[in-house]
Amino acid sequence: MKIKLTLMAMLCAIGFATHAQIQKGVTFGGLSFSFATNNQNSNALKINSLAVNPRIGYLFNDNFAAGMEINYNLSKLDGEFYDYFDQNTGYFQSTFGFREENFGLSPFARYYFHIKENFKFFGHANLTFQVNSFKNIDDDGYLYRTDYTFKGYGASLNPGFAFLPTKKWNIEFSFPVISYFVDRNKEQAYNFRQDKKLRLALDNFTPSFGVNFLF
Repeated sequence: MKIKLTLMAMLCAIGFATHAQIQKGVTFGGLSFSFATNNQNSNALKINSLAVNPRIGYLFNDNFAAGMEINYNLSKLDGEFYDYFDQNTGYFQSTFGFREENFGLSPFARYYFHIKENFKFFGHANLTFQVNSFKNIDDDGYLYRTDYTFKGYGASLNPGFAFLPTKKWNIEFSFPVISYFVDRNKEQAYNFRQDKKLRLALDNFTPSFGVNFLF
């Protein structure tokens, strides 16, 4: 009897492990993150940014998946007084450091190409709807001007690779190819200004790393 129960338990475990991989009917949940340091408008000062994106998705067949991501991005330039060239006005402006937070939702679609059983390439496309809050930081490190917020939407293409060390979870590496984003200031004082940004991979190459659990 004990032998039969042991065999049944092993078969169930094997069955679960076999199912929990990139194939039709599998649900996956995970988290990706990225960190970048960029120049501020060709200025010597640097902007540090951190992005964290939890996600959940479903495989409709062995190749195609769709789901939803929650986006959180934090960018910060500590309180140093600096000059920068404002492309919207065509003049140099003086300002302190800033802190910008982005919150958003991103429905996505993904297509897997099965290179090996435990190694995949995927194309990943998503739409983004987000709200940004922008605050300046004075030279003492305090935040001020809390009324500067704007909403935006966009789309991007981020292919990558997935490695499955086991059939229950995978490790991902992805990179941006192209993105387009439109944002509009919510404040009348800024004339409800709208900006459109098109970025290619070479403009701001920021790879992302992630982990997904398959169930």
